[in-house]
Amino acid sequence: MGQIILWAVIAIVVIAVIVMLLSSVAIIHTGEVGIVERLGKYVQTLQPGFHVVLPIIYRITEIVNMKQIPLKVDEQEVITKDNVVVRISETLKYHITDVNAYVYQNKDSVLSMVQDTRANLRGIIGNMDLNDVLNGTETINQTLFQQIATTTAGYGLNVDRVNIDSIQVDKTIQESMNKLLRASREKEANIMEAEGLKQSAIAKAEGEKQADILQAEANKQTQILEAQGRAESQRLIAEAVKDQINSINAGLAQNGDMYLKYKNVEALEALAKGQSNTVVMPSTAVDSLGQIPAVGQILNAGKK
Repeated sequence: MGQIILWAVIAIVVIAVIVMLLSSVAIIHTGEVGIVERLGKYVQTLQPGFHVVLPIIYRITEIVNMKQIPLKVDEQEVITKDNVVVRISETLKYHITDVNAYVYQNKDSVLSMVQDTRANLRGIIGNMDLNDVLNGTETINQTLFQQIATTTAGYGLNVDRVNIDSIQVDKTIQESMNKLLRASREKEANIMEAEGLKQSAIAKAEGEKQADILQAEANKQTQILEAQGRAESQRLIAEAVKDQINSINAGLAQNGDMYLKYKNVEALEALAKGQSNTVVMPSTAVDSLGQIPAVGQILNAGKK
């Protein structure tokens, strides 16, 4: 009986030693670190790999994930500057930067980060009108990221990205917004149509104006050419008259007396065709006619 009890005690001791040995062995995976405490006090941070920790006195209290972690923040209702209630859902991406601050300086660093994020989001939305909220998600993301970046650093966390997933408003408000949007689009369409008609009218008027200018310019050129043609024609006529006068003058300079005598004969011929039988002529004219051979013979025959 005593021997059985002895073997039982030995077995218990062996099992306890094996359990203690197994519990002293730790394998830390890549992307994680282990927190080692000695009798409840932080001692060191174990990096990824195989580690042996003395049992009873030393203990790995927590394995901390150092990878980037996505977190879905619960949807919350926020009131805008123009007193419209909107429901906003968002996601965060963060990673742990300071293991000691993350584990020991805050009871729940992730919860604190979420609470600060929600509070800052309420402050940002509260200073914006509904239209700015709906059209400014990127601005909200950047502002929120800048505000919580410094706050979460004290929790041993670093927020890598903030993203607004959805913004929802009441159904009646959404319908009103849709009506306003349709009216705005119709207004823009009417303005664009009116602007198009205006530009078309301007282009038409401009074209007519250019056509009138070209027509006037053409008429002007035609009148100029006609005036130049008339001037040239008159110049040529004047030149011809001038040449004719010069030719007559040149002829008169050589045969002036004969020309006058010829004109006297023409005058006598015209008088002879008249009804009068008597013609009174100055003696000078008769004398000049006598110088014409044919007339001279007639006059001499009369005297005889």
